[in-house]
Amino acid sequence: MKIQIPYTGSFLAVILFSSFYSNNLYSQDIVSTNLSEEFLEGLPPSVRDQIEVQNDVQEEKDLEDLFRSDTSVEKNKVILNKLRKRLEAVDKRISDDVDEDGKLKRFGLDFFQSLQSSFMPINMPNIGSDYIVDVGDEFKLLLTGKISDELTLFLERDGSLLIPEFGKVYIAGKTLKEAQAIVSSFLEIKSVGVVPYLTISRVRDIQILMLGGIESKGIFTISGGSNILGAINAAGGIQKNGSFRKIEIRREGKTIQMVDLYDIFVYGNFSLSNALRSGDSIFVHPSGSIVPVAGGVNYEALYEILPGESLKTLIEFAGGFSAGFSGYNSVVVTRVNLDEIVKLEINLDGLDTFQINPRDSLLVPSYNNSVMPIRKVSIDGMVHRPGEYIVDENETLSRLIRRAGGYKENAYSYGGALFREGAQQKEEVFAQLNYSDTVNYIVSSIGKPNTNVDASALDLLAEELRAQSFNGRIVANFDLVQLESDASQDIKLQNNDKIIIPSLEKVVFLFGDFKNPSNLTYKSEYELKDYVQRVGGLKESSFSEILVIDPDGTTHLHNTKSIFFGESIDVYPGSIVYAPRDIGKLTGVMYASSVAPILSSLALSLASLNSISD
Repeated sequence: MKIQIPYTGSFLAVILFSSFYSNNLYSQDIVSTNLSEEFLEGLPPSVRDQIEVQNDVQEEKDLEDLFRSDTSVEKNKVILNKLRKRLEAVDKRISDDVDEDGKLKRFGLDFFQSLQSSFMPINMPNIGSDYIVDVGDEFKLLLTGKISDELTLFLERDGSLLIPEFGKVYIAGKTLKEAQAIVSSFLEIKSVGVVPYLTISRVRDIQILMLGGIESKGIFTISGGSNILGAINAAGGIQKNGSFRKIEIRREGKTIQMVDLYDIFVYGNFSLSNALRSGDSIFVHPSGSIVPVAGGVNYEALYEILPGESLKTLIEFAGGFSAGFSGYNSVVVTRVNLDEIVKLEINLDGLDTFQINPRDSLLVPSYNNSVMPIRKVSIDGMVHRPGEYIVDENETLSRLIRRAGGYKENAYSYGGALFREGAQQKEEVFAQLNYSDTVNYIVSSIGKPNTNVDASALDLLAEELRAQSFNGRIVANFDLVQLESDASQDIKLQNNDKIIIPSLEKVVFLFGDFKNPSNLTYKSEYELKDYVQRVGGLKESSFSEILVIDPDGTTHLHNTKSIFFGESIDVYPGSIVYAPRDIGKLTGVMYASSVAPILSSLALSLASLNSISD
């Protein structure tokens, strides 16, 4: 049987939290307290914000003190690092805001969002056989056959590899495949029966000049195995006014290649014929015409168009027509001239002849067929066909139970539980507000007479805060006979609802501040006071109220005096009886009479928050 245990850990959390704040928050040393990120994440948002604001203020003071003090090289480094981190954070926030405005993004811009962390090369010799070897490359030469050896060799400044006991072989400027053949021929002549295997183990560093519409202009040191994409990425990507389609690679004053990145992004043609060499320069030309494409295409975006390109090419860049375009036979181009704005309807047979002009935009009609979301619920426990079921918007609890074959013989319908995501979110919000209000009250009370708190166990506080969990249980009637006679009690199910039907277990669970907390056998003739007496009664430190949670999730709060001297209180199989501890009576912790009741009230509220009425 699944028993829903209420969360009560916040008793200790509140105590420790108050202890921490009384000794730190008001000792004028807030920011010096070394709090871990994990601990801060567990705090209520309002309190966490207060700490972060104080930390920001202290950081501002640190920066100001650094600027006013002796500006040594090391201190300047600290200042620059802090400022750099702030600029990066601001830049990220600005970028995030731009991404959220719903506007079309420029096609290809996301490709260069992952920047390497420094200008140092990432030296990974994952290169092809057409790689041009040069001075600075490192090789591994494995000799087998007549001679068995493994050598580490460097390509010298004169373009040669010096192979001990054999001599020099010149391979600079050759492809890796050609270099391997040259070394093999050289050793076969020098020593018959020796079989060489030449591999490159570390490529040289090269320096590339980046100019034009690039984010960071200048000279960059990158790995010798890098291609133009790696070089652009190292320089921060392409600027807003830079071209993705006209990127020039220059060597010794001559243009050796003009690269169109759309060949890579759109068609996947990544066969760059000219590998980068040290001394090369890359020039990103200004952007061509930018044309918005929206509607029934697979990739809505802003596309760069070169002079003379057709509407058909533009649609290809956008991934072609989407399924929503099916049935339409034309597209609409909005053309902005100097004296007017016109809308041109272009039939499909004219796409390849219609040329795009600057300031044009393309709207492709599309029919979006809204698909009804699939609703799924699960039912487990004492039903004949437990499992996951697809339901419609009118599915009720009783109907699902019948679809699952009804209850088994020992099913305990009164203990049935319905868990819902929406209810879980409500629990979390309520608990957070309740918790935050209490903590804020305690903080504002610290420093007043008789409110000193004994500091203890800060680590345990963080653990208690992390332990908060809510299940989203909804109080529901699972009696099929009653549901059939009164349809208003029959709850309609929602997506991802979870239903559990336990078996009948004649046990009453008593825990908390009893003298001997136990799980007792249920007896129909017993009342609440009988169960309390059987566990030895209450401790002196117990609170003045007891919490009783019925099997259906309903929560009741009873004054301890009324239990023994008032009306009879029924208890059912599977009930939970919880005796909270009076925080004001805890050993080593002293609260003013005005604070302790509020803390205990908070703990009771959280403990009772194991179910919500729908």
